[in-house]
Amino acid sequence: MEMPAWTLITLGALTTAACAIHLTRSHRRNASGLARSIHRTAPALLPAGLLPAPALIVGDLPAATWGLWGAVTIAAALVYCAADTLRDVPGPQTASRSEP
Repeated sequence: MEMPAWTLITLGALTTAACAIHLTRSHRRNASGLARSIHRTAPALLPAGLLPAPALIVGDLPAATWGLWGAVTIAAALVYCAADTLRDVPGPQTASRSEP
């Protein structure tokens, strides 16, 4: 039961990183379109943090596995929170237009 847990944790970390990169690029290109990108990535971030939980509960796994799962779950939540915060911040295009 150890291999599925490690596989799901690795997939969760990769999904979280991909979502973070996607949201960062979306904010740089078009800050107003970030809300749509957040709604597209949220369904991927939730399973990234929660899918490994059943494999962790069933198996007798070391503390490092639990710690890595906790880190991935917190990272997924922070990616969502950072994107939600960036949605309210004007993008670089808006700031440059407002200058005289």
